[in-house]
Amino acid sequence: MIRKRSLVILITGVAAAAFLLISNQLAHRGEERGDIVRGKAIAEQTCLRCHMEFAGDPYPDPEITTAPPLASFGQRWPIENLEEALAEGITVSHDQLTMPEFTFTPETIADLLAYLDALAKDAPSRTGS
Repeated sequence: MIRKRSLVILITGVAAAAFLLISNQLAHRGEERGDIVRGKAIAEQTCLRCHMEFAGDPYPDPEITTAPPLASFGQRWPIENLEEALAEGITVSHDQLTMPEFTFTPETIADLLAYLDALAKDAPSRTGS
């Protein structure tokens, strides 16, 4: 009797854990994809002060000439690898200037990554490669 009850408790626990895992993944499924339009707005407020979108575009700040184009990020690293860096705060310098610290939520990170991914996919058509 005790064995049967223990087995029922174990099965119930496993089922509950599986249900929580699946429901958590479903709840965050939209965040993982992000929204390109919102991502562009975030980039305009933060990144595009120094970075250009595509190679060959004019630099937004002529004092900063080594900030890589955003479209190149997908060629340099897998876009999803930037998620942790954005969450923790990226620390890099361009032309002896330290990049400002930005605070992103999981949703804004997903949006920004969706935008960066779209730029990376569009880059070959912009450069003719």
